[in-house]
Amino acid sequence: MNGRLNCESVFQLTNVSVSYGAAKAIQGVSFELKKGQAIGLIGANGAGKTSSIRALLGMVPIRQGEVHLLGQKKCTPQTLKKIGFAPEEATPPEYLTAVEYLQFLGKFKMSDSNRAKREIDELLSWFELTPDKRVSQYSKGMRRRLILAQAFLGKPELLILDEPLNGLDPLMIQKLRDKLRDYRAQGVSILYSSHILSELENCCTDVVMMHHGSVIMKESVTNLVQQFGSIEKAFTAKVEVQSS
Repeated sequence: MNGRLNCESVFQLTNVSVSYGAAKAIQGVSFELKKGQAIGLIGANGAGKTSSIRALLGMVPIRQGEVHLLGQKKCTPQTLKKIGFAPEEATPPEYLTAVEYLQFLGKFKMSDSNRAKREIDELLSWFELTPDKRVSQYSKGMRRRLILAQAFLGKPELLILDEPLNGLDPLMIQKLRDKLRDYRAQGVSILYSSHILSELENCCTDVVMMHHGSVIMKESVTNLVQQFGSIEKAFTAKVEVQSS
């Protein structure tokens, strides 16, 4: 990376480092996501995946490096309207109903109330969520569906999904897989962090592999599968080399 933003670039991290106190979370992380691309961000627990996402979204201070996001040098309120983010650990306010939660977020994402209502109704139906049921009455899987539903509000240009399959049943996993394919076909770009490496072969075009806070591999899914047989085998081989 040369630090110059490609006109097709959706985001670009260049030599980004983040620390939590004395602990280094990520060091010199550089990778780019282009329009219509779907990157699978993989690594063991503590590898730096979530910290990289937080750095991208301006949720943590950057010790060094640069972030470009949707044409801006940092994440702004206007930028956030173009992003759908489903964090790994997130729970909507328990006193709200599903529809109230999506209406609240819809006011931020969309100025057209008719469009917001239409999208909210569609998402509640698609994710099979009971509109007037309070979050406190939802199961873990239903809460996960609601978090995913809010990420699709406003037809985002960029989807960031952190362990999206946690708590989902097999049928919903298949539905989500198909939805992501459809979105990518429409030009939506996706950053997909997951421990389920076989799933990334279905959803992603490229892989960024992290280990101990650094990027150790950037490669297309096609090349990894051709060379190693699967992303999982590629990950195992690369980490073994790094650890030797």
